[in-house]
Amino acid sequence: MILAIAFTLSHFQSMTLFALLISVAFGFLSRRRTNERVKYIIWSLFLFLLIGVGIGWAMYPFSR
Repeated sequence: MILAIAFTLSHFQSMTLFALLISVAFGFLSRRRTNERVKYIIWSLFLFLLIGVGIGWAMYPFSR
């Protein structure tokens, strides 16, 4: 018997999850020391979210 768990994510939650996963992957692929990895993960997560919100804000007037 296969259990399927259904849940829905908003666009912002999906973007945040994607940004977190990619930031962690980039952090482990690019830096060697743990403190450098953590700084890079936090910095790239912040930039992913900032750029994503900025692009969404810039596209908003065209949606109507």
